[in-house]
Amino acid sequence: MKDLFKRRLTIILGLLFIVGGIGTCKKLASSRKDPERMEVVTAARAVRTLTASNGPVRLSIPITGRLRATDRMLINAEVSGTLQRTDKTFREGVTFLRGEVLFQIDNSEVRAQLNAQQSAFLRTLVQLVPDMRLDLPDVSTKWEAYLKSVPVDGQLPELPKMANEQERNYLAGRSVLDQYYGIRALYERLGKYTVTAAFDGVAVSAPVEAGTIVTTGTRLGEFIAPGSLELETAIGAGELALVHVGDTLRLTSTEGPGTWVGRIIRTGESIDASTQTVRLFVQVDGKGLRDGQYLSGAIEAGALPDAVSVPRSALLEDGSLYTVKDSSLVKSMVEILHQGVEQAVVRGLKNGQVVVTDRLSGGHEGLRVAPVK
Repeated sequence: MKDLFKRRLTIILGLLFIVGGIGTCKKLASSRKDPERMEVVTAARAVRTLTASNGPVRLSIPITGRLRATDRMLINAEVSGTLQRTDKTFREGVTFLRGEVLFQIDNSEVRAQLNAQQSAFLRTLVQLVPDMRLDLPDVSTKWEAYLKSVPVDGQLPELPKMANEQERNYLAGRSVLDQYYGIRALYERLGKYTVTAAFDGVAVSAPVEAGTIVTTGTRLGEFIAPGSLELETAIGAGELALVHVGDTLRLTSTEGPGTWVGRIIRTGESIDASTQTVRLFVQVDGKGLRDGQYLSGAIEAGALPDAVSVPRSALLEDGSLYTVKDSSLVKSMVEILHQGVEQAVVRGLKNGQVVVTDRLSGGHEGLRVAPVK
């Protein structure tokens, strides 16, 4: 009996221990706190913005360019020889009148050749005329007159007009034509030894001095007419339709005071493939201007109503742009009215919309941003 009692007591105590353990575990489990959930928050990306305000947008095309003389001589030697001194030395800043000698290259060798050939030509004519009286009496009179007009030195007069093929062959057979055109060629070459001013102007570059031995192609200097200047600049290909030959604009110097009036005189015929710009040429008149000087101005090209001007960097490839709503990027489609080199004019934005002006790398709708001015 005692053994049976002990066995039952042991079973009861074991059951009580198990039940108590289970209760303790439940109590501990119920008192345990859930781990805190960590929210991952992405830092907002700072972007530059502007606030849209619809209204008339004046199209003003800014330009900057360099003045160049329209009358310009880049003088290169066409013959070889020693550069000689002249009455007026070609130096930077020295002015010359049209026709004055700018450079003189020693031509004594060519002159000696001319004298020899012209003497031989005269001797040929002297021998020709008596024979012509017998062989071609109908034309001999005009050749006698021509013989009398030929100088010992100096330019030859034009040959008499040949009446027929017989006369031409007669002269060719006696080397008259060869000698005549040989002398003419030498006179043409002789002219290249003397460089004269094609217009009133001033020397702006003089890299060589008297006594220098020059060869064909040697740069002798640069000569310009300072009173005839034009500005060379460039505008966006999309802006070309907004400007017209004859339009005027005001220009200022980037290096000092002064205002000048310019007039568009022509545009380039091709678009630069790398910059998508077209060259524009503006004639500029006034005092105080110099070749090589930089001027700036703006071409006023009217206004577009109910539009917003944005930096061109704001436009995306598909013609949309990013706006900001609830601190996130939203794509907004717009109508592009005009695209310049730096600015674009668009329509379709609402007043107060915040437009992203940065060119975003990796931007997408929903990206958190922090607008900055």
